[in-house]
Amino acid sequence: MTDTTASDEAWFYTQGGQRKGPIPANKLRELLAAQTIDGETLIWRRGLADWQPLRDTEIAAHLRDTPPAVAANQVNNGLVWALAFAPLVYLFIDVALLNYQNNHPADDAFFETFLSPLSWLVPVLTNAALCLVDTEQLKRAGYSSGWLTLFALLLAPVYLFVRAQRLRQTPTYGFVWIASFLISIILRTV
Repeated sequence: MTDTTASDEAWFYTQGGQRKGPIPANKLRELLAAQTIDGETLIWRRGLADWQPLRDTEIAAHLRDTPPAVAANQVNNGLVWALAFAPLVYLFIDVALLNYQNNHPADDAFFETFLSPLSWLVPVLTNAALCLVDTEQLKRAGYSSGWLTLFALLLAPVYLFVRAQRLRQTPTYGFVWIASFLISIILRTV
């Protein structure tokens, strides 16, 4: 396939859910070479009926220098499985903190200052760390992160479902996270 695009032709591309452009075809190729975009990036120019993955356009000829993404079944899912069961681990942390609180005076400044925030700080930081490390792993496997990094920082369960969709996997680990979360809530009330 040959590149028949004119250098001054206006292309648009999507990044992080936003439309970018117009840019000339050579700038689009530079973004591809810099791995800012990839074959999955949606692009459009006048004459195309709709947004198309870059790999389905004439720009795709420049993809041959970029290896394809690793097969989804070869991507290590260990981190997302750890994340899926994390709500149960956080339950044990809460139990330990409650046990400490029950065995110490109510006006314990150490508990209030240092230990009490751990009940929410540990889950937030651990979820973000697991998701961000997994996002980097996906980048190295050839999958662009796009919105994944945002979800990794904000909402772990959403990250799990979006990741499964991106890799075209069944979102079992997302459902396990929901089940773990519900079980941890039920066990907290007992």
